[in-house]
Amino acid sequence: MTKVYPGDISEVDKIELIDGGTGERKIVEEKEIINRWIQEIKDIELIPDNNQEERAGYRFGISLYEGDEIKLGFIPNQINRIYYKSNNEFGNHIKTFFEEQFGRVF
Repeated sequence: MTKVYPGDISEVDKIELIDGGTGERKIVEEKEIINRWIQEIKDIELIPDNNQEERAGYRFGISLYEGDEIKLGFIPNQINRIYYKSNNEFGNHIKTFFEEQFGRVF
């Protein structure tokens, strides 16, 4: 994640989570929670998928902010219009974060 983030990922001060199934949104602004989650995902290596054909839909949408500016918006298998191979570690961290913030199972 640090390779694709445009700047210093430790400066993120807000995360918007979007449930792709319902459109429900959650905003996380507690710095301790943000820092913990970023520490979990920031060094995970993602491998670009050979198949870069467009895909439809998503389950988890994430936007990282600095102030009111979206610095990076992504879904688990697509960042900056590049599709990545499925990564269980990355996916599990995202799923767990959503479950914690939405208070339900995904």
